[in-house]
Amino acid sequence: MRTVVLAAGSSARMGWNKLAAPFDGVPLARRVVIALAELRPLVVAGPEVAAVLAGLEGVTLLVTEPTAGPSLSLGLANDALPADRTLAVAACDLPFLTAAAVRAFVRRVPDDADLAFPTVDGTPGHPVVWSPAARTRIAGLGPGQAPVSLRADPGLRVIALAETDDAYVVDVDTPAAWSAAERRALRQSRS
Repeated sequence: MRTVVLAAGSSARMGWNKLAAPFDGVPLARRVVIALAELRPLVVAGPEVAAVLAGLEGVTLLVTEPTAGPSLSLGLANDALPADRTLAVAACDLPFLTAAAVRAFVRRVPDDADLAFPTVDGTPGHPVVWSPAARTRIAGLGPGQAPVSLRADPGLRVIALAETDDAYVVDVDTPAAWSAAERRALRQSRS
C-alpha cells in the first residue's frame, strides 16, 4: 500500500492557494502532510505548495504546475508508482485526517475491493483505496473528468464503508468551510 496526497490543485473555488495559506498557524498542506508523514506519502504538489513542504522527512514530492483537477494529479502519481501497488489517495484539504485514521480505514477494506472509500453520514470522503485493477482506469480519465466517475464502472468492485470519524470528510473547499474548520482546530488545540 502506498499513500498518495494530491496537492496540485489551483484552489479555483477559494480564489487563493488554500494549501499554502496558514491554517491554525501552519500552511494547510504542511499540516496535512505532517499528520500523514509516518505513512511516507508521495505528494503531488504545485511549486508553491512544494515550497511549504520542503524538508519534511519521509515525504516524497512530485512537483508539477498547478493542475485543473484531481484526475491530472492522480495520473501523475499513478505514473510515478509501480503498477502492482495499491494506493490510498487523499486530498490535501482535509485538515483533520491523520495517519491513524488512514490506517484504520485501510484495514477495513476487503481484499477484493477495487475502489473503496469512507462515508460519514452518507458523505463520501478520503482516502480512496485504488487496487492495481482500478489504477488501470486512471489513464483513461479526461482532464475534466473527476476520478469519482470511476465508481460507476461496472468492471470494478466499489465499496463504500461507513465511518463515524468526520476527519474523513471535513474539507475546506469554501471560505465558510475554512473558517469553520479553523475554529474547530483552535478549540481542539485549547483542549
